[in-house]
Amino acid sequence: EVLLDALGNVPLKLYDVNFDSMLDDIVKKSWMPQMHLTDEERKVVEAKGTVLLLGRSGTGKTICICNRIEFDRQRLGHKPFFSQLFVARSAKLCMYVEKAAGSNGQSSFYTFNKLVRQLGSLLQQPGERREFNPRQNVDFARFN
Repeated sequence: EVLLDALGNVPLKLYDVNFDSMLDDIVKKSWMPQMHLTDEERKVVEAKGTVLLLGRSGTGKTICICNRIEFDRQRLGHKPFFSQLFVARSAKLCMYVEKAAGSNGQSSFYTFNKLVRQLGSLLQQPGERREFNPRQNVDFARFN
């Protein structure tokens, strides 16, 4: 069951707040209450391995991604080679997720085009000119 915000016709954001622990945490500047997830969203966040998440606008993909980033940080962030990479086509979405998830030294947030440019420059040999061939791009139709 998903509750809708009557003013925006989007899912209502609900937060899980434990009163006992809230008193200690709320005074911290970085305090952010944990968003309440549906059972389906929680399964996505806590799934093992890589998750491909597809859905229409407003279905909770971004909420799942932000929570998954934090879930993995809590679970694996202490490991020496732990890193995260978030890639999106939209610069606006990329900035939103970076702000919502919080940036740290272990997480990188890139638009697809910026990532391709950076990889190209890292792989380029001195004096060599390389460009990304768009025909090699794997879009949804080719992925599926």
